[in-house]
Amino acid sequence: MDIYNTKYICNYNNSNIFTEEEEKILNKNEKLFVRDVLYRQDFLNIFKLYDAEFNDEIVETYIKKLYKLIKNEADLKICMTKLAEKLFSKDLKIGLMILFSIDYLYLIHPCICDFIETGKISIQNLNNLKEKII
Repeated sequence: MDIYNTKYICNYNNSNIFTEEEEKILNKNEKLFVRDVLYRQDFLNIFKLYDAEFNDEIVETYIKKLYKLIKNEADLKICMTKLAEKLFSKDLKIGLMILFSIDYLYLIHPCICDFIETGKISIQNLNNLKEKII
């Protein structure tokens, strides 16, 4: 898939983002702000949008493109359904958008990479995702 970078590694959720000194001096909100900035950059890099600005229109456009590729993958369909239902919806695109939120991006990205590269998702990556959802 031309729009998806399967070699990219998410950074926003790594435990080593902050040095020991930063851990001591930054408050919770400051750390959340940094993680949010990194999340947005990770999202853009995953979709090869290196010079773009993160906004709702970009998110929606690229999630729709990705949805066309993965909409029939059974395990991802289950995950999308469960998350859409949390918002009282049956729309799988909403579920996919939630999967690309800051809470799940680091888990869905390896699953999408597996699917694009091999046509199936590794049990480990799928289990990591399902543990967070279920």
